[in-house]
Amino acid sequence: MTLTKSKTKSKGGRPKQSQAGEVERRLLDSALKNFLTNGFEATSCEAIAYDASASKATLYARYANKEALFEAVVRRHVATLLVPAEATPSLPLKGRLRHVGQGILEHALQPHTLAMMRLVIATSIRAPVLAAEVNRIGWEGGFVRVRSAILAGPDQPMDPDELASQFIDLVFAPHQLRALLGEDRAQLIRAIPERVEWGLKLVQAAGLLQIKENHE
Repeated sequence: MTLTKSKTKSKGGRPKQSQAGEVERRLLDSALKNFLTNGFEATSCEAIAYDASASKATLYARYANKEALFEAVVRRHVATLLVPAEATPSLPLKGRLRHVGQGILEHALQPHTLAMMRLVIATSIRAPVLAAEVNRIGWEGGFVRVRSAILAGPDQPMDPDELASQFIDLVFAPHQLRALLGEDRAQLIRAIPERVEWGLKLVQAAGLLQIKENHE
């Protein structure tokens, strides 16, 4: 059955920036809803465009294919992790890491985040490159958030990048994996502070919290 929908006749010309942004939002909202409801395989670009009250030409003008659209959905979700920056220079380094670590884990355990990750896992056999790219986007989003928190104060570690990388790997991935495997989400959320403290102890034991001396 062909999907049809009456459209208001366009007046032509390039859409205003605000209108273009609204179309983008509708497409990404529609894509997210359809992917989560029907899965990646069963979702078509035609259905996404129809649900967003847009044409397929409008969709393909922005996204080359369904994989590119899925990446855009993930990037938008990861962007909510990056702003606003919550850690403040008034906190010491461990305090900044504690604050940002708890925020990242709370984000990682949101129902939509978990649903998207399950979708990626289900799609990984057919589209391993897409799954790897989505994983990279999520990891880099967390890394940027942690590194920004580290650099927000005057007490700088010897290697901010290594500290951010190790902290993400220790705190984020294992806790989210437990949720993906079916452990009680509410219980995991309550355990976030304990998980963050465990990560802090490990990076401290590895010497990554050693403060760089300021010779200026």
